[in-house]
Amino acid sequence: MSSHAYSLFERHDGLSFAYKVLGRNQHATPLVMVHGLSAVGLIDWMPLAASIAKHRPVLIFDNRGIGSSYIPKEKAGDTYDVHDMANDVVELVKHVGWREIDLLGFSMGGMIAQTVLVTPRLPFKIRHVVLAATSAKPAHSDLLQAIPQPPGGELTYEDKVKLVTPFVYVGYDPKFVQDPKNKEILDRRVRESVESRRPARTVQNQVGVIAGYDVRKQLSSVPSTLPVLVFHGTLDRSVYFTESSYIRKGIPHAQFLSLDGVGHIMRAGTTTSPSTGGPTS
Repeated sequence: MSSHAYSLFERHDGLSFAYKVLGRNQHATPLVMVHGLSAVGLIDWMPLAASIAKHRPVLIFDNRGIGSSYIPKEKAGDTYDVHDMANDVVELVKHVGWREIDLLGFSMGGMIAQTVLVTPRLPFKIRHVVLAATSAKPAHSDLLQAIPQPPGGELTYEDKVKLVTPFVYVGYDPKFVQDPKNKEILDRRVRESVESRRPARTVQNQVGVIAGYDVRKQLSSVPSTLPVLVFHGTLDRSVYFTESSYIRKGIPHAQFLSLDGVGHIMRAGTTTSPSTGGPTS
C-alpha cells in the first residue's frame, strides 16, 4: 500500500473504505474517480489524480476488499453486485459531504459509474460524466484469460511476477508492449500489482460483478441535459472498442472520442477522433 496517509470511512455494516481527497481549490466542482478490475485506486490513479487536483478537488479510493479497503471476516464470503459497488460510491460521497460532483469511471469503474447514474434520488447532483474504456454490459474481452490463477502453496516474489505480468500487459496495445523503451513502465506496473494488496478472492468477486452487470435498458433514464463524454482506445483488449456502442445507444447525446491505436490503459501522446456516432458492434 502507498506510504502516504489516507482517510478511512468505516461504514455501519463493517466495511471500511480507504480514500484521499486531493486538491485545495474549493471553488471548483470536485471530481470523483472510480477505478476498475483489480485496481488499487490510491495507487493506480496516480499521477493522473494529482495532476487533476492542481485545478479542483479530487476523490480517489480503493474499492471494497482491495488495497486498504477491507471487508470484515464475517462478510468475507458474501457476494455482491454492481449496485452494491455503486452504493459504495454514493455513501462515500455523502461521507465526504459533497452536494455536487463530476464523475469519472474507468473500465469496471465505468460500469459502477453508469449504475450510479441510473440510481434514483441521489443525495448529490452529478454535473458531468466521463466514461472511459467501459461497457454497458458484460464486455467482450481478452482479460479473463490473463487473470492470474495462483497454484497451491506459498508463492515467491518471482512466482507472483510471472502470474501478474500477462494480466498487466493485456492492458496495453501490442505495439506499446513490444517497444523496449516502455519496459521500465511495464516493469513498474507489474511491481505495483505484486506489492499492493489485491486479494484473489476480491478479484474473482469483481469478475462476478462484471458478469452480472447489464445497464443497457436503464441508460435511457440518463437526462439529455447531463453532459456525458465517452472515450475508448481502438486497440483495447480488456474491454473491446466495440463495447462503447452500447453506451452510445443508451445515451445518444453523449460525445464520443476514439483514441486511435491505444489499448485499455490510456497514455500520453495519443490522437483522438471526435465522433457523434461511436463504434459499431
